[in-house]
Amino acid sequence: MTAILSLACDVIGLAEAIAARGLRLVTVRDGALHRHLDAAPARAAILGWDVGEGDPRECVARIRGHGWGGPLMLLLSGGSSRHIVQAIDGGADDALALPACPGEIAARVAARLRSQGAQPIKLGALRIDTLHRRATREGRSLALLPREFALLLYLAQRPGACVGRNELHRAIWGLNFDPGTNVIEVHISRLRAKLDRDFATAMLRTEKGQGYRLVAPDR
Repeated sequence: MTAILSLACDVIGLAEAIAARGLRLVTVRDGALHRHLDAAPARAAILGWDVGEGDPRECVARIRGHGWGGPLMLLLSGGSSRHIVQAIDGGADDALALPACPGEIAARVAARLRSQGAQPIKLGALRIDTLHRRATREGRSLALLPREFALLLYLAQRPGACVGRNELHRAIWGLNFDPGTNVIEVHISRLRAKLDRDFATAMLRTEKGQGYRLVAPDR
């Protein structure tokens, strides 16, 4: 049965509503999320967040920083429409203010799975399956580690746009400051080796002093 990860989420009746749609709710700790990233049955994540603890965008950045690139839904305690907008703008696929009907939450997750499953991200010969966390180029599988996949997915969702270091620190590592290390350069180098090696044209470009961009090979 397909698993939906649940983090810091305590909605009465949600497990039953999820199960009624042929899915299974699996409770995990935030710190243990990385151990579930490569679990093939895991298709989406639902995360509870108290807006009193901070901006929902910080929460999204932390989860994405763990390497989670699949569908992500935030359930916001004490949240308003403003916080829902912040969550979605920050990279969540959906968000709801609590209290919310467990049936509606389950329906939204199921709808997101249908949508994501039908529309893999494509950029030229690059294909990214966000549900199964797989990427191929010209039909050849790219053996990406979680952070490498998260980087590729983030850039692919912004094709042709130059993404700076600060933005990558926030989105992938959940940092609101530049730690002064070369962690981004190291991961970009590893991603480039897997994405562009053995291919005639590079897709991952470096804009000196600005950031990185992902382009279709013919651009």
